[in-house]
Amino acid sequence: MARTSSGIPNLAVALLASVAAAAADAETITVSVSNFAFTPSSVTVAPGDTIRWVRVSGNHTATRGLPCAPNGTFDLPVNSIFTSATWVVPASAAGTTVRYYCAPHCTSMQGAIVVTQPPPSPDLNGDGVVNGDDLGQLLAAWGSSGGPADLNLDGSVNGDDLGILL
Repeated sequence: MARTSSGIPNLAVALLASVAAAAADAETITVSVSNFAFTPSSVTVAPGDTIRWVRVSGNHTATRGLPCAPNGTFDLPVNSIFTSATWVVPASAAGTTVRYYCAPHCTSMQGAIVVTQPPPSPDLNGDGVVNGDDLGQLLAAWGSSGGPADLNLDGSVNGDDLGILL
């Protein structure tokens, strides 16, 4: 295995760089909690983003599940003692809608977190680098509909996907 001048394997350096880049891209989305509403009531986020509920007034919770039916993932107080609460969106939530509500006001106070699906990696063969082998796989899939080489998820492997890979 190739190593850097410090003796760290190149793949490890690439992995650490990609994790750092993903963390740098993560956003914090603020949801105000007041009266009997989450504002905005629906947000669209990516895995790794943080949802931050901030109390404006009242005593509430951010509880995951369908209205009045918690699923146990999170049940966060947002009240006069705990004026804000956060939840980091896990990768396992990609492509789903996370429903939540306020436990004391469960029939009227609800919200949704729409979690996007991250785009496919241009590292089509999974070896940790994007190179000629990945280009070969993309060209072999050229003209097909979908699959791992459809990097922009438009249903066709074509020049747009080649642009992403390059």
